[in-house]
Amino acid sequence: MRFNLDHEISNRFNFSLSTNYINSIAKRGLTNNDNAGVSFGVALSSTPSFVDLFRDDSGLYPDNPFAASNFLQTRDLMTNKENIDRFLGGFTLNTNLYTTDLSSTKLVLRAGLDFYNLKTIAIFPRILQFERNGNQGTSIQGNNYNLNTNFAAFVVNNLSVADNTLDFTTTIGATRENFNQDQVLTIATQLIGSQTNLDQSSAVTVDQTQLPVRNKGLFFQEEVNFSDRIIATAGLRLDKSSNNADVNEFVAFPKFSLALNLANFGFWTQESINMLKLRAAYGEAGGFPPFGSKYTSFSPFNIGGNPGIIVPIQRGNADIKQERQKEFETGVDIGVLGDKAILEATYYVKTVSDLILVQNVPGSTGFSTRIVNAGELRNRGIELSLSSTPFDVAGFKWDSRISYWVNNSEITELDVPAFPLGGFGNTLGTFFIEEGKSATQIKGIKGDEGVVVLGDAAPDFQMNFHNFFTIKQNLTFSFLLHWKEGGDNINLTQLLTDLGGTSFDYDDDDEGDGIPNAKERTDALGVTAEPFVQDASYLRLREIGLYYTLPTSLLEGVFSGIVRQAKIGLSANNLFTITDYDSYDPEVSNFGGNGLSTGVDVTPFPSSKRYFLHLSIGF
Repeated sequence: MRFNLDHEISNRFNFSLSTNYINSIAKRGLTNNDNAGVSFGVALSSTPSFVDLFRDDSGLYPDNPFAASNFLQTRDLMTNKENIDRFLGGFTLNTNLYTTDLSSTKLVLRAGLDFYNLKTIAIFPRILQFERNGNQGTSIQGNNYNLNTNFAAFVVNNLSVADNTLDFTTTIGATRENFNQDQVLTIATQLIGSQTNLDQSSAVTVDQTQLPVRNKGLFFQEEVNFSDRIIATAGLRLDKSSNNADVNEFVAFPKFSLALNLANFGFWTQESINMLKLRAAYGEAGGFPPFGSKYTSFSPFNIGGNPGIIVPIQRGNADIKQERQKEFETGVDIGVLGDKAILEATYYVKTVSDLILVQNVPGSTGFSTRIVNAGELRNRGIELSLSSTPFDVAGFKWDSRISYWVNNSEITELDVPAFPLGGFGNTLGTFFIEEGKSATQIKGIKGDEGVVVLGDAAPDFQMNFHNFFTIKQNLTFSFLLHWKEGGDNINLTQLLTDLGGTSFDYDDDDEGDGIPNAKERTDALGVTAEPFVQDASYLRLREIGLYYTLPTSLLEGVFSGIVRQAKIGLSANNLFTITDYDSYDPEVSNFGGNGLSTGVDVTPFPSSKRYFLHLSIGF
């Protein structure tokens, strides 16, 4: 449910209010990697297709002799759902402080609220195959409470001089952000009979995590615009955070930009080129350390009913500070034939210094890791896009946008020993952080050569093809194709199916040497990780849609002007994917989207195909 309101109180005051409440319920599956072999994908990897695992006439499910779980029984009898309540609200008050013919000054006050409450319930009854041999029934219930607020106040002055050919926009202000998160997870095992309540069990463990964060900022910005010919901006932001070691230190981050629109100058005579903009920008920003990285916290411990505390594995770092992100970009925008074709080209270099990493420390210290500022990461890339209208005739219009981008990363400095980050070790392939090398390189063993680079998760390039076709201003057809060329995954799904005898090419012999494909790959275990580092290129239909806007004359005749607009449509996402990658989905990330260890494939649930019916009515 949404409610938005814009209101002008007087010539001096006006405000806007936006609210959005969402309640959603999701019934979740049981996918991705697990060490017990009970998730759907892992259990399927060792289960032949001919095995009958359906329930019998008495309602009982047979045990799966090939895996730790009967995934049909798990699917039918488990509960794994979440209920989300979320409220988003924003308020802005504008006050006109001073106005003349050349200048105006206003005060802007803003406040925002994001309330998010997630309740999870996962119940695995003791009748399940893997529960009978394990926890004897499990009830997992959690609550994730989040209340985030933000406040900002700034003064904006607009000044026009030189007959309104030179405009100055000055902004100065302050911000405050409050993040409050309280996570409680309770796990009850050894359930009594068919009970699901947490108190109807023999063993209960509770874990609570509280994450309060406070950020404050000051900022100043000056923008100068000379007749839309020269546009320059300079700004400075000061940030401090409760996550920094020194909570009272403001850290400065400057920014500058300059754009020249040569086609707006009097000397420009090329009528076919109506826009030629040269632009450059430099800016800095900070990345705050994760919560708790500066503290050595303590974990609860219980022996014989006597509570206590023990030192955990992570040591606090009293000197931790923000990462500093520095980015320079330059580019050109060219418009021809009245902007029927617009080319945008950008080159950028982004460096992250004081890179926040997890460092391994000697076990003699009593700890195993700590979070440190210990490196520098550099990204370089280009972004190209071409927007055009190839056809624009009576009754038919075609708008098209083609985008191309590529990024190359490098760890330019590393103050800790090189270390693996995500993956399953050198035997199967692992992401490896190493000075002078790509931040997304994959290393593993390769026979007598030892541990070598076997691939890289970064694509060679990516492209989007976005097209809109409008017929007689009423019928619109659109689609978006996404092409990813290159970029490797660590494919452990194929290894699991090879070991379980269920690979789609288990008995094929692509080499023609009398050794089946699956045997060649499993024989490579311990010798080389090459078979499991695979190219994950693909071409995917991201979106496709067909929409029809009812003619105005029809609406006026039927609804007598009450309905001014009506639109219906059908759309879909991820209808097809073309790839040579040997798993469910080339676009995977078993360890989340942190950017440094994506592309690990362990029986993922593939991207869903989604279908939508659209109806829009305006009164």
